[in-house]
Amino acid sequence: MKARRFKLSQLTAFSHAQEHLREKTVHGAIVTVFGVFVALVLFVSEFRLCMLTRRVQEMRVDISRRESLHLTFNVTFPAMPCQALLMDTGDVSGKWQTESRMRVAKNGEVHKHQVDSEGNWLHLAEYTAPSGGDWDNPFVLRVDQQEMSLISDALKRHEGCNINGWLEVERVAGNIHFAVRPEALFLSMNAAEIMEALRQRQVLLHGLGADLHPDASRLNVSHVFHTLRFGPHFPGQANPLEGVTQIDGMSTGIDKYFIKVVPTDYYSLWGRKTHTYQYSVTEYYHRFQGGEETPPAVYMLYDSSPIMMELRDYRPGLLRLLVRVCAVVGGAFAVTGLFDKIVHRLFLAAKKHTE
Repeated sequence: MKARRFKLSQLTAFSHAQEHLREKTVHGAIVTVFGVFVALVLFVSEFRLCMLTRRVQEMRVDISRRESLHLTFNVTFPAMPCQALLMDTGDVSGKWQTESRMRVAKNGEVHKHQVDSEGNWLHLAEYTAPSGGDWDNPFVLRVDQQEMSLISDALKRHEGCNINGWLEVERVAGNIHFAVRPEALFLSMNAAEIMEALRQRQVLLHGLGADLHPDASRLNVSHVFHTLRFGPHFPGQANPLEGVTQIDGMSTGIDKYFIKVVPTDYYSLWGRKTHTYQYSVTEYYHRFQGGEETPPAVYMLYDSSPIMMELRDYRPGLLRLLVRVCAVVGGAFAVTGLFDKIVHRLFLAAKKHTE
């Protein structure tokens, strides 16, 4: 018996009928156009999903030994002039710094710009505080006539102040303090109130007397956070205080922002690693009721979290795109072929029934 010769064509999974045996119908063309449209839509959708950047988040205990935090800030006080506004920092280690000490230690820069009530700069050059002494110490009362006159004039003109710069602070619990100079409390009183307080102070009958009690509730420390971030910026960084506006209406008070700083390692699409931070914030506000002697202030109390986050950006890649495109496009054509057979059978059945 003669052996049968093997042909490669016998392995094909796609058999083709001759041209004269094929039947081309209108409903078949409609189904084909619909199938091509569905396949094209699915291809575009999968391509867009493949090109989108996705992010994976992972949390773990922070075992790194980062020693400092780099803080970038930009805050505007629209109703408090630069002459009456001070900034200082402190932490639980006992380290305390004023604006001048930061410049000397070269671990921070603080720039002040005088602004009008709408936040526009009044001068291109930044505001420079008087040199010498403890001018920028919020706990020291200075009664220099020239300084008092500058503060008084600025308060009458309703000037504001924009404070921006950067700081290097220790990675321990600490605070950043925007304070009103004590002199501004007295300058918030008019001449008649000052004279009456001084007259009462001189009355010593029966051992009774009165001290000069300025009203701190008259000072407005409304503020706007334009920028407040720890570490380098990266896409999607959580800085919830940026854009926050706190406006004091009928009264003022003390704002405290409790900030929990979260160490973060960010990996870009190209594998570049960035050591930075994110933070969450809780706000506490104490409103003055009148007759307060404590100057209004803004505190940012920060602490570092023992848990760190790792963020990785990635894209699925061309191989994944190829697999998904083959799946969705092939599936679309398979379903279209099945649908065409069903429509064709129904069409033949209807035609036979009419005959």
